[in-house]
Amino acid sequence: MDSSIRQKVASSWDIHAKDYDAQYAHGLKSLGETEQWKLALQQIAGKKNLKILDVGTGTGFLALLLAELGHKVKGVDISEGMMSEAKRKAEMKGLPIQFSYGDAENLDEPDNTYDLVINRHILWTMQYPEKAIQEWIRVLKPGGKLVIMDGDWFYRKPLYTLKIFIGKLLVAVTEFKNPWSHKQDYDEELKRSLPMIKDENARASVSLANKCGLSNVKTYGLEKVAEAEKNAMPFKQKLLSPHRRIVIEGVKPKGG
Repeated sequence: MDSSIRQKVASSWDIHAKDYDAQYAHGLKSLGETEQWKLALQQIAGKKNLKILDVGTGTGFLALLLAELGHKVKGVDISEGMMSEAKRKAEMKGLPIQFSYGDAENLDEPDNTYDLVINRHILWTMQYPEKAIQEWIRVLKPGGKLVIMDGDWFYRKPLYTLKIFIGKLLVAVTEFKNPWSHKQDYDEELKRSLPMIKDENARASVSLANKCGLSNVKTYGLEKVAEAEKNAMPFKQKLLSPHRRIVIEGVKPKGG
């Protein structure tokens, strides 16, 4: 990631750090969500305790859950503000997670180190997504698994557009605020630097993973997680969150 872009992205997430976990489908809002996330991660990681790298750890969402499941976890991020929240939560829970600064496109990690590399909602923030995926594969042990949790956030779907519009109308009427404000968005110049926010690129994420040399690539949803998240949302928030989370999973070939 170019230094100017990296600084803008980091600054944006530093601003969001304090309220990130308060947002639906970002932080955990119910016991049901926690249980479904842990079940999903148990399916992903298996029964053995693994050495795991959580890339773009943010406030430590995946890192904390995986550590609670008994894995040895390191979380890296370019936002010091987000990681401060992650460290605070890990200390509160007494979890021995290592958090450190790390650029997802240029990791300061040795080759062939981790059993599992995982991330959640960061592929769209990558200036060079193919380079990022290649980095994530590089630090995996041969036979290790890469898991990318993304979503169809940038698919141009008329039904999504309609639901979000109605949800914003309800917010405007019930909360007396302007839901069309773009104060928290990336600016237009920054958006132009991020290829995965374009519909055609977002839809090609599975092809991109295959192109980077992973084997046994598969994609699936987290329907039970999504159901638990929706159950915790008020109606207007459900309308504002029509998207489907997508998991892309693949294995680093042995000898690769």
